[in-house]
Amino acid sequence: MVSYITVPQKTSWMETPPRSPALRHLSWMLLARMPWLDQVSKPLQSWITKLFGQPEEPTYRVKDFLNGVWLGHVLHPVFVTVPLGAWSTTLMLDLAWLFDENNDVARCADMTMWLGLVGAGASAVTGVTNWVDTDGAEQRTGMLHALLNSGLTALNLTSAILRAAGKRRPAITLSTLSYAISLYSAYLGGELSYSAAIGVNHVAWQGGSDEFVAVMDEFDLVQGKPTRVDVAGIPAVLLKDGPTIYALAATCSHLGGPLDEGTYENGVLSCPWHHSGFRVCDGSVAHSPAVYAQPTFAVRTNNGKIELRRLEHA
Repeated sequence: MVSYITVPQKTSWMETPPRSPALRHLSWMLLARMPWLDQVSKPLQSWITKLFGQPEEPTYRVKDFLNGVWLGHVLHPVFVTVPLGAWSTTLMLDLAWLFDENNDVARCADMTMWLGLVGAGASAVTGVTNWVDTDGAEQRTGMLHALLNSGLTALNLTSAILRAAGKRRPAITLSTLSYAISLYSAYLGGELSYSAAIGVNHVAWQGGSDEFVAVMDEFDLVQGKPTRVDVAGIPAVLLKDGPTIYALAATCSHLGGPLDEGTYENGVLSCPWHHSGFRVCDGSVAHSPAVYAQPTFAVRTNNGKIELRRLEHA
């Protein structure tokens, strides 16, 4: 007699849903039942990446702009508030119109509907630009978030057209349905930002010292090679270029990649994960997807030791 033992398949913790609260657990389980999201996401990401090109190409400046490098902050949240606020106002005005069918109220509802559609377009373009550098669970969550937003925007566009044609009651039905969908889509957006930390500064919570701290022997620092050191609790990366030694926080502000494992060329240190580039002279962003500058360190040598002192907040 032959017996068979079934060994449960091992699942990475990164693919295991949180146990609580129930809403987060159920949302993750829903995503796990949508493997087709990966099949949609990967070719779309590949196409958008090719569209933006490489950091040295002029088209990449568009990606830098849409990510918010010029703002020093992710640009997507700036536009997200427009459709959410406008369509919330539309909902309240529609409810008011249903009571007395006032023409002025109807006109205001239509105006806020179109304002939301314009804001949704700007939000979509900047959101896709942020999403293109994600993977795994965050990629799938972002894809579902985008599909839901596309669907509800289509519903609201149809509603706007019906309003213009004088068919207000079916238009209100569509926009109300769209608003209900937007609540879950907004929840997914919050999941990406606040739970998965997409778009936040990953160096913000790291510390440092207001005093100089010895980190290594000057003789051991190799010319042009990024070298990781510890500065009173914060990892830093040293880079010697000619006679000058530069020091930046070693954790990439974009998604926490190790800059000491990156590449250095023409004064720019690039992250090995998503190729965010930082100028070693001042920590500023040379090219996205990072938008937050790297904290820098004052550097001095003392009795053959390299000493660092953190200069600014993240």
